[in-house]
Amino acid sequence: MATVLEQTTEIPAFNFIGFIHEGVPCTRANLAECVEFYTKVLGLKLLPRPKALDDMVPGAWLGDADNTVQFHLIAKDDEYNPGADARMTPAGRHTAWMVRDIDAFKARMRALAVKYEETSALIGGAQVFVKDPAGHTWEFQQPAKR
Repeated sequence: MATVLEQTTEIPAFNFIGFIHEGVPCTRANLAECVEFYTKVLGLKLLPRPKALDDMVPGAWLGDADNTVQFHLIAKDDEYNPGADARMTPAGRHTAWMVRDIDAFKARMRALAVKYEETSALIGGAQVFVKDPAGHTWEFQQPAKR
C-alpha cells in the first residue's frame, strides 16, 4: 500500500486564507467556569450563538474586540477533555496565539493570579503558556522584534 508521499498522481493544492475559530471541548459542569476564564482572564466577549446550536448542545462563542480571534466552547461530556489536573505542556496538543505585547499579557496573568509558564529557549522569543479550567494548554507569543 503506497503512502501519501509515494503517490504518483499529482495531488491538488489548496491555500489557507485565514483562521475561523478554535473549537474547545469542555464539560457541562465546567462550562460556566470556562466562560469566566475566557472572558475575565483572556478578556474575550460573548458572541451570539445560533439557536440551533443551543438546542443541540450547550456552549458559548467568545471573541476578541476586533473579532479576529474566536473560541467556541462545546459542552459535551462525551468528548475528550484533558481535565483540570492535566499538565500544562508545550509538547502536548495546544494552540499558539500572537499577542501584541507579551509583557502586558504576563502582567494581566499576574494581576489575576493566573499561573503561567514561560520559556524563551525554544524559539528565541518568549512563549507563555496558560491552562484553562478544562485543562487545555494555550500558548501566547508576540511578533519577533526587528
